[in-house]
Amino acid sequence: MKQKIVLLLAAALLLCSGVLARRAPRHVVPRAAELNFAFLTDVHVTPRGESDSLLRAAVAEINASAVDFVLVTGDLCNMGSDAELHCVHGILKRLRKPWFAVPGNHETTWSESACTTFGRLFGNDGRLAFRAGGYLFVGFTAGPYMKMADGSVRREDLQWVEERMRAARPGERIVTFCHYPLTNDVTNRTAVTQLLRRYDVRFDLCGHYHTLRLCNFDSIPGLMGRSLIPKNRRQEPAAGYNLVRVWGDSVALYEKRLGEAPRLSFAIPQGNSAALTALPCDPQPAPITYERTGAALVVEDEASIYTGVAVAGDTIFYGTSLGVLKAYDVKNRREVWRRQFGNAVYSTPLAAGGVVVAGDAAGAVWGLDAATGRRLWRIAAKTPVIGDGLVADGWLYMGLGSGSMAKIELRTGRIAWEFRFGEGQPQGRPAVAGGRVVFGAWDTNLYCLDEATGERLWSWNNGSPQKLYSPGHIVPRIVGGRVFIVAPDRCMTALDLATGREIWRVKRRKVRETTGVSADGSAVYAKTMDGELLAVATDADCYMELWTVDAGWGYDHNPCPVEVREGVAYMANRTGCVASVSGDGRLFWAEKFASSAANDFFVDADNRLWVTFIEGKIFCLGDPVVR
Repeated sequence: MKQKIVLLLAAALLLCSGVLARRAPRHVVPRAAELNFAFLTDVHVTPRGESDSLLRAAVAEINASAVDFVLVTGDLCNMGSDAELHCVHGILKRLRKPWFAVPGNHETTWSESACTTFGRLFGNDGRLAFRAGGYLFVGFTAGPYMKMADGSVRREDLQWVEERMRAARPGERIVTFCHYPLTNDVTNRTAVTQLLRRYDVRFDLCGHYHTLRLCNFDSIPGLMGRSLIPKNRRQEPAAGYNLVRVWGDSVALYEKRLGEAPRLSFAIPQGNSAALTALPCDPQPAPITYERTGAALVVEDEASIYTGVAVAGDTIFYGTSLGVLKAYDVKNRREVWRRQFGNAVYSTPLAAGGVVVAGDAAGAVWGLDAATGRRLWRIAAKTPVIGDGLVADGWLYMGLGSGSMAKIELRTGRIAWEFRFGEGQPQGRPAVAGGRVVFGAWDTNLYCLDEATGERLWSWNNGSPQKLYSPGHIVPRIVGGRVFIVAPDRCMTALDLATGREIWRVKRRKVRETTGVSADGSAVYAKTMDGELLAVATDADCYMELWTVDAGWGYDHNPCPVEVREGVAYMANRTGCVASVSGDGRLFWAEKFASSAANDFFVDADNRLWVTFIEGKIFCLGDPVVR
């Protein structure tokens, strides 16, 4: 009987803790006047690599210590691959202390499982809470999800954080943790810190920059931890992690090098203090100025948006982070229908011939009736579908998850052919021209297929085995029998469409993933990582720049493609800014529409320009009806 009571009490305590764990090992944390815990971040495990063995050594050292529990604040691996996640989870399972982990950008940006494997292994979706020694610890994630962008805490996650903090017991102090520092690296940082201050958060734990640092997060102490492998091996040769001591009204951070005694880095009062206010704080973000452009804010969703829009008349279609595909009447400002999928929607919908197509991160491509949302057809995929598609002449060209590209009859969902290429998501939109289908994938390759048969005509790669340099999230541009691409290797390449032969390849500008084509086809556009728009001749036998214009943004890595409307090019950046550039390289305007990164532009049949942003906002430029 006593044993049953103990078990029931333990179960109740775990439920009250707010931990979202399902399968990962979790233990009841003892209450104590003083807390001591290990704090790991940026371990970047590669199976059978140096980080693998170093993390095993750290786990063994922690098991032999007297710490109460272990926190891991993201970047557990490099690409977020299933193999990496299984490896690091297997190592952390060896901990004989309670342990809690949230993902970082290396788990969410390039995840082959659309961020689902982390939740399955670690028992949480990036949100967890637990109690220890009179403190409520609340963890959350800032992405970015499935694309290069700055961090951004999803609306639904902020709501969850507030609900957990509101449930704090009388006298209980709150500590938060997240991979990203709460600086302007997080686009909605002010909304986050305002919320945390409202509940008197005592301090925040973070990583991301691989170095020990005390930060001022809008009057909240920020404790940034070191990485497992030193950021600079010459200056810091030893691998290690962090230890945190909490007592009274104070908190201290120690560096713990493997095999050595802890070294105090700093000790400060909890909450705001004179010592904290002496530290610099990031400036407030720039004000919103989109009204100057004549654009209209059409949608402000309750969830985040990672897709562009499809348009049919006055109805737009888009997906959300809550796994909902929505049809929205922009003229009457009302939702027409919605379809709930099993996971977040990352694939931009397509609309043509009365059919709306959407990819599902739970593993399917759907064909729905545009008017009602009724299912017309469904194609199951073996992996999440996160890539964009293209409709041409009644046919859909779209990836069916990792290692697949297919030609599908739009009306019926019949697969004409499917090309299998092993593994790697074809995330960017394919291009179709001259009887060819060209697309890139996260397996390092660019592929060219016969449009009629799906036969591979040629493939190309940059010669590097590094998958992070893959042309996986690009839109190939086909002009005049040539294919133009940029990729994360920061090179711009022109290939012969018929043969795949390199015409030229240069690394003169810091291009990354963003391209477009001028209205007359004479120039291919590329956005640089310095916030410039670059125009390059499409018919020259060598690389020839026509002009470059600077939007004044500085560093940028947002992959949102360039769109052209009425001869004017539009590009967007990681902090919610949009720029308008003439065909001869004159900057018309550069204004701030939102706080977060843009997803995609779309020009509809009525010549309206649409653009979506991660924070859940959709704008329209060029239609007085929606204003």
